[in-house]
Amino acid sequence: MTEEYKNEVIEILDNLGKQLDISESQYNEAVKSYEAVGDWLSKEGSPLYPYKPRILPQGSFMLGTIIKPISDEDDIDIDLVCKLNGKPTNWTQKHLKDAVGDRLKDHSTYREMIEDKDGGRRCWTLEYSDNANYHMDILPSISDQNFTVLLSESFNNSEHIDTNNLAIRITDKEEYNYTTETDTEWWKKCNPFGYAKWFYQRAIYSSTKMFALTESVDPVRPFQKEKMPLQLAIQLLKRHRDIMFSSDEFDSENRPISIIITTLAARAYDKSENIVDAYVNIVSKMRGFIETKLNQKTGLYERWVTNPINDEENFADKWGNVPQKEEFFYRWLDKLEEDLETIKYSQGVGLHRLNESFSAQYGDKVVNKAFAAYGEKNRILRESGLRKMASGTGVLGSVGTSIPNHNFEGNV
Repeated sequence: MTEEYKNEVIEILDNLGKQLDISESQYNEAVKSYEAVGDWLSKEGSPLYPYKPRILPQGSFMLGTIIKPISDEDDIDIDLVCKLNGKPTNWTQKHLKDAVGDRLKDHSTYREMIEDKDGGRRCWTLEYSDNANYHMDILPSISDQNFTVLLSESFNNSEHIDTNNLAIRITDKEEYNYTTETDTEWWKKCNPFGYAKWFYQRAIYSSTKMFALTESVDPVRPFQKEKMPLQLAIQLLKRHRDIMFSSDEFDSENRPISIIITTLAARAYDKSENIVDAYVNIVSKMRGFIETKLNQKTGLYERWVTNPINDEENFADKWGNVPQKEEFFYRWLDKLEEDLETIKYSQGVGLHRLNESFSAQYGDKVVNKAFAAYGEKNRILRESGLRKMASGTGVLGSVGTSIPNHNFEGNV
């Protein structure tokens, strides 16, 4: 692949990432919404007030890897943690879960937005209006009194903070002690913020990008306009999955889950500074980070995708009980590797071939917009005499013969 052609593909994929990402206005509206929920839960007079409840983003919203759904009619899923500093000594998981839910129901607006009046397995879900196009899953949890200080220190002094100190204890209806255990040490442990620390350490590819480690994980951070290559690669991977498993051929319930995709991609990332090299190398190496381990209890070998901050947790633990999950994951990886070859094949035959291939992989609408943005930029450069074509290659760039003005349609 020539450097000129690679630069074209990089620019198109960067544009595609912008189309897949939520907009700045959507992001800011979501932040405003979850901060309002936090204000209500922590307001003086709330039964939760003594424990300083705080709403924090987790998952793809915090990692900068969230993507829009394929259909404009579908909701964006925003995962949040409701973190309390301590609890009454007699509270069980059920008491905590009910206390958060009851406080939400005390608000006339939130009461009508709760999807399941009894709450889900772990979370309370707020369904926002059709105009907002998102819902929020709020996970009640308990943290150490010093959690906020530790979180700040962790991302400003990344080498010296034990991620175990960022763990929280959560509610889970399927736990045997959900209604009985009052000691949080026996509650289920979760560590989305320790995972975020690990992820951003993997994502940063140069010392000049260190700002991302502190700014991108700040719970009240601004919208991240420029994605790092790992973030963009994961957005592309998730969209490729969504398109592939939107087919009637597949049971979408068993499609590859985002935490496995994100973990394998982060492990495979080689610090490449452009999206083409990052994406190609990630896809070629992902399967190598799926381990096979012997289960001492069953005597059977199992596939493992190890949690990077808890080597006793297997993100692929359901593959053994639902073989279709493993089958679908490997079928998806096979298709990814096959589709990436189209980037090479499209060189020298025109961008329309690449457009067709990307449309099949990521969807017509977002791909056409990405190519249109690329075409518009080319038009402006041509009119200013800055867009040239390299002799003998037909590749656009800044070196070669100036291209005369002509009409260019970015979606052909």
